[in-house]
Amino acid sequence: MHGMTLTSLRKNLFQLADQVLTTGEPVIIERHGRRLALVAEPIAPEAPPKKLRSLDNLPRRQLYNGDDNDLAEFKVWDISEWREPEILSDSD
Repeated sequence: MHGMTLTSLRKNLFQLADQVLTTGEPVIIERHGRRLALVAEPIAPEAPPKKLRSLDNLPRRQLYNGDDNDLAEFKVWDISEWREPEILSDSD
């Protein structure tokens, strides 16, 4: 921490501001027997990341466990359950 007059601060304001920001060391300015400080605001530490949920807490899904060639013929739903024609005809 070093002291200076307001006149010398005025001459080097931008350089001193950069110096305070990079070093973190404050600059003391004297004016009429009183002291002022040019101080950089402390950088707040980043919040720690939220704890990720455990994989055990995820819902179980139904999986197909078999030959990948059979997937082309795997039935997810029955075409007789398809009700779109009924729904469309009801809207008339």
